[in-house]
Amino acid sequence: MTFMKKTVSAGLAALSVAGALAATAPAAEARDRHHHGDDVLIGAAAGLAGGLIGGAIVSGSQRPVYVEPEYDYAPPPPPPRVVYRPAYYEPAPPPPRCHFEWVENEYGEAYRARVCY
Repeated sequence: MTFMKKTVSAGLAALSVAGALAATAPAAEARDRHHHGDDVLIGAAAGLAGGLIGGAIVSGSQRPVYVEPEYDYAPPPPPPRVVYRPAYYEPAPPPPRCHFEWVENEYGEAYRARVCY
């Protein structure tokens, strides 16, 4: 509890005690009584003591305070492992062996054609 809340709580407790004493005090009567000046001081001291005791009771009734936990973030994952594997490839097929020949069509005309093996 903060200082201000404690002060207000103690003040309210003192006011409630003073109000209860004022409500239950006997009515004033005009009689010849011997009054001492100490009666006022005793009443003020009793009110102050009651206020202090009431304030201590009120301020001691604190509820437990929930504190939100602090969460830690997980560390980042490690980078993936790099694995080098040997790659085997089949050799490329040999290039075709080609050459040009003279060929005749069905009409007897000759032309050059590419022939590959």
